[in-house]
Amino acid sequence: MTSATEATDLLAYDQLSENITDAAVYQDVPDTASLPMVIIGDMESVPFAGANDPDRRITLTLVVLTEGDERAPCSALQGQIETLLASQSFLVENWNLHVSLDSSDAALSDDGSGYVGTTILTILAFRED
Repeated sequence: MTSATEATDLLAYDQLSENITDAAVYQDVPDTASLPMVIIGDMESVPFAGANDPDRRITLTLVVLTEGDERAPCSALQGQIETLLASQSFLVENWNLHVSLDSSDAALSDDGSGYVGTTILTILAFRED
């Protein structure tokens, strides 16, 4: 059976790769990848009850990388992510996934060549028995 984190990973990749129009979506970024891109990043999973509880509260970090001196392309990609996932519910592999937006931020990259956006989502994952 698929775990809550596996279902969340499937949801993020399927929804974003099928619907993001201006960037590639990666779980593992190839060395030859070019910007802009969306990276399905860190995921933290916490059981609601004891350690054996399959239901989870999952924190998912999505990273947007763009190039250029304007924040708008990064913000636009983050807006697409929020429209596709935030405040939505999905059924994936016998898991009810309820997604909410925790935070979204876009900052100039360290070398000043583009922007790095971070969107953090909380997913409440309940297994259908």
